[in-house]
Amino acid sequence: MSAPQNMSLTEKIQTNLGDKIRGGAYHVGEKLPREKDLVSTYGVSRTVVREALAQLRAEGLIEIKHGVGAFVCSQTTPEMKIPFLPDNLQKRSDLLELLELRKGVEIEAAGLAALRRSPAQNERIQEAFHDFKEALRNNSGASEKDFELHRRIAEATNNRFYLEFLDYISRQVTVNAPRSLYGGEQSRRLDQLNALEDEHRQLVEAIREQDPEKSRSAMRQHLKASEDRFMILKE
Repeated sequence: MSAPQNMSLTEKIQTNLGDKIRGGAYHVGEKLPREKDLVSTYGVSRTVVREALAQLRAEGLIEIKHGVGAFVCSQTTPEMKIPFLPDNLQKRSDLLELLELRKGVEIEAAGLAALRRSPAQNERIQEAFHDFKEALRNNSGASEKDFELHRRIAEATNNRFYLEFLDYISRQVTVNAPRSLYGGEQSRRLDQLNALEDEHRQLVEAIREQDPEKSRSAMRQHLKASEDRFMILKE
């Protein structure tokens, strides 16, 4: 299946690799080509390849093992989904209700991550925050890096159900969220970028300090602010 012309490079690679996986070109447990090989094949940057792989992981198609590579997951057939949630959120009310559901999940996840995270998991959270800051400043791939940071936090709960649930609902919010949440008019964009960076900084610092109440509070404030930004953009 060819990718529509209006797709970003990340989306085109995600679609192409996803089609190959679903079509059987790569089998369950098989390792995908290395990042540098995908960079060469598609003629794009390593950042674009990583963003595409992150989206495939969010779909449940692949598992990424750090330092080893990306592998096709067994749950690709049938694709994992939550029955009561639609695949495409078209109405404003749908997305707002999903954002509300996300708050209920992620606030507690932040507290658990603060309590349970290992030093290695904390390091991955800090790295994801650094990548998110760079994406914000470069105005490239910020929504994907935002998702990746929240996923790292869910990972640090050491409860796989938090991670699986978040993979689905956060992907829906990320995919359907207006791109202007990360861009827009220059003055508004700068205000938004500063706010987004500060909200995430408070969150990752609270988790680093292993303060569960502070972590829950930081996540609550961040998600409420995100909801407010969305409401303003959609008015």
